[in-house]
Amino acid sequence: MDFSLDFPVQCDYNNIITIENYSYRGRQMTGYAIFIFILILLYTFYMGVNDGSNAIATTVATRAVQPRTAIVIAALINFAIPVIIFVLDIVSVADNISAKLVYNQFFDGISDEKAFSFVVSGILGAIVWGGTTFALKIPNSTSHTVLGGIIGAGIAAFGFGAIQWKEFVLVKVVLMIVLAPVIGLLLGFFLMKLVRRIARRASRSISAVLTGLQRLNLMILAGAFSSNNAQKSIGMFFLVSAVGLTVYNEAHIPIWIVLSFAGALTLGLLLGGYRVINTVGRKIFKLQPVHSVIAQFTTSLVMITATSLGISLSTGQIMSSSIMGVGAAERANGVHWNMAIRIVVSWLLTLPCSAGMGALFYLLIGKAIFGV
Repeated sequence: MDFSLDFPVQCDYNNIITIENYSYRGRQMTGYAIFIFILILLYTFYMGVNDGSNAIATTVATRAVQPRTAIVIAALINFAIPVIIFVLDIVSVADNISAKLVYNQFFDGISDEKAFSFVVSGILGAIVWGGTTFALKIPNSTSHTVLGGIIGAGIAAFGFGAIQWKEFVLVKVVLMIVLAPVIGLLLGFFLMKLVRRIARRASRSISAVLTGLQRLNLMILAGAFSSNNAQKSIGMFFLVSAVGLTVYNEAHIPIWIVLSFAGALTLGLLLGGYRVINTVGRKIFKLQPVHSVIAQFTTSLVMITATSLGISLSTGQIMSSSIMGVGAAERANGVHWNMAIRIVVSWLLTLPCSAGMGALFYLLIGKAIFGV
């Protein structure tokens, strides 16, 4: 069998095709891209452990559904929804991660080593900060961890001016750190007051209705969680495409990649997260069924709205803040404010710390190892 390739015999150095270029164009993913893909799967697994558990925390805490049953239901939804939204081309969150954080013109003509150093540093920054907060048993904003890591690596790789501050970052990233939890808290507070007023004369049979609502909300919230978080993983892979480490572009990413992310998200939920369930479901406020319903509804509403607007948010961030609002409306001194303050401080530290780690990893990998 003849494996030879015919190349032009003219010595036109502007048009000649080298074996190296030919082989590169034939590769679907570089070795660098494969390594990053594995890291994305790892972080997606962590999101399943952390945010996936938030989606079922209040339902488990009020015993509306047994923990194992809740996890299985949420896991099935976590696997299905990412695939559905990808098929339906609902990827605005993913697009924003790849195109709205760093000006893509800075990727033109960069070497594979610099592209790899930039992307892998951003993801490693997210992984390290996420692992730190998980070890400290503090709910973490997975969204701002990812965004912070990429922003920090982008500053170290391309300079401060490479970040789309005015166009996107200041409003849809930095402002959301404060605004999203405030919205969750206030919405939870006022909805709790409203429901208490409406249900003042409700009979005891309403408990059965509340249990049913929690089960329904569990499925809606699991879908809201997976639709937003899966797009973060897809967005990170879009970024791999944007810097030129794979021939796949945003319009032609194969379905097996999305299935891999959905599987990692689901596996994270199935294998871990009980500590997060305990923190969110019991250590902020002692939840009753009505509190769970309001907190779930508030979180779902905020998450679905954010996803439709292309904003990356963490289910844990919104769930925790909505529980604070519900608790404050019911009995302010019943809220464990020490835990609440720890959670809020973690949110505020997430973006600068993950950005700092992303920048540090770029200095180690890009500058020290590759010299780019």
